[in-house]
Amino acid sequence: MKKLYSFLVSLLVIPFSANIGLGSLYFYSEIALFTKEAKATNWNAFNINFKKGKRYLDNGEYQKALDAYNKVIKIYALDGPSFYNRGIAFYGLEKYDEAIQDFLKSIKYDNEKSNQYAYAYISIAYDSLGDYKNALKYINLAIDSYPKFGLYFHNRADYNLKLENFKEAEKDYEKAKEVYLKYKSTRMIADCPKVKNLEHCKLDSWFYNDLGIAKENLGDFRGALDNYDKAIEINYPNPNEEKYILFNNRGNVKYELGDEKGACKDYKFAASIGDEEGVEWLKSKDGKWCGKMEF
Repeated sequence: MKKLYSFLVSLLVIPFSANIGLGSLYFYSEIALFTKEAKATNWNAFNINFKKGKRYLDNGEYQKALDAYNKVIKIYALDGPSFYNRGIAFYGLEKYDEAIQDFLKSIKYDNEKSNQYAYAYISIAYDSLGDYKNALKYINLAIDSYPKFGLYFHNRADYNLKLENFKEAEKDYEKAKEVYLKYKSTRMIADCPKVKNLEHCKLDSWFYNDLGIAKENLGDFRGALDNYDKAIEINYPNPNEEKYILFNNRGNVKYELGDEKGACKDYKFAASIGDEEGVEWLKSKDGKWCGKMEF
C-alpha cells in the first residue's frame, strides 16, 4: 500500500485568501469619550487613519494598514476594533505571534459580540504556527460564542485530524456538515458562492477527502471508501492539479479491502495525472506488483 495522502486546508481564511471564510471582516470604531491618552482634538486623525487602514486591508496592503493602525493605537490605545484590524494586518504579513497578541487585546477592550471572530482568528494564527493544541483551544471558544457557524466545526475537525484525534475529527466533520446544511440560508460575513452540484460550497472534494482520512485511520475502510468516492465524484473531471491525492487515498482503502486491482488502477491513474512520487513507486521494488499489472 502506498503512503496516506492528506490535503488539509484551514478553512477559516483571512481576507486576502480566495477561499470563503470570514471574508472582509473588519470592525469599525465609534469612540464617544476619550481618556487622558487621547484628547478630543486627536479624533480627526484617529478617524482618518482608521478608515485609511481599512482601505489598505481591503486592498491587501498589509504593511500600509499596519502603519495606519499603529498611528490609530498611538492616539487611543483602548479601542478593541483597532487592535482587531491591526491583528489582521499582522496576520497578512505572516507575523502570527503579533497578530495573536492584538486579537487578545481586541477581546479585552471590545464587547463580547465580536469575540467569536477574534477567537477564530487566534485559532488560525496558532494553526499557521503549527500549534494545533492552542488552535483547538481557541476554536472551541469561537464555537461556544457562536455554534451556528459550520466553518468553526470544520476548522476544529482539521485541527483534530492534524493532532491525530481521529474520532473527534470524524465527529466534527459530521457536525460541520450538519450545521452547514441546517443554517444553509444564514448569511455569515461573506455569502457562500453557488457551486454546481454541491449541497454547500464547503462540502467540496477536500471536505470528503479529509473525512475519509479520519475514517480510514479509525479502520472504517468502507466509510472511507464512500467518502473518497464522493470526493472524486465532485472533483473529477474538473481540473485540479492535486486531484491525484484523491485517487491515491481511494487506492489505499481499496487495497485494505482486498481489491488490489482496483487499488492499482487508482495508483496508476494518480501517476498519470501528476503524482511524481507515484511514478517512482510503480518502478520500485515495493510497487512492482502494480507496475506489472495489466487491465
